[in-house]
Amino acid sequence: ALLAGCNQSAPKAMPAGDAAALFQQGNAAFEAGNLAEAEQAFKQALAIDTTNAAYWTNLGVTYYSLGQLEDAEQAFQSGLATEPNDAELHYLLGATYLQMDRMDDAQSNLQAASELAPNLPEAYYGLGALYQLQGKRADAIKAFERFLEIGPGQDPAAVPAARATLEALQAGQ
Repeated sequence: ALLAGCNQSAPKAMPAGDAAALFQQGNAAFEAGNLAEAEQAFKQALAIDTTNAAYWTNLGVTYYSLGQLEDAEQAFQSGLATEPNDAELHYLLGATYLQMDRMDDAQSNLQAASELAPNLPEAYYGLGALYQLQGKRADAIKAFERFLEIGPGQDPAAVPAARATLEALQAGQ
């Protein structure tokens, strides 16, 4: 039922190269803001090849963007089943758990991301947010400082947000 509700019909057996083409189609749709089309393209790519962690990653990001956190969680977990040491997937799963208010799961995945890829800025931003929510001000400060030290990551808006949060934390707020 992976293709249920899909507008495009696909042959039963498609060559693996078509999975890559569908993946690119999904990326283009996502960039254009057409999340429903992106979701379908990623699902079609996964119907051909379930072992590509990038396909699971982008499907999960699409679900996350749609606010479908349980679906995002499942996609990220499936990606980790194929690539258990993928730092980005651990970060994304941790961020999803943070949104789901599952703090222990968020912490274990965000810490795994920071250990697997010590220069992945997003992991430290996530840890900073987690520690702030947990009332661990000193840990939150360290995490946000590390985030700012490493660089902006993929979201340019994260830098000013991290600076403002860091300043508030340092001021005792």
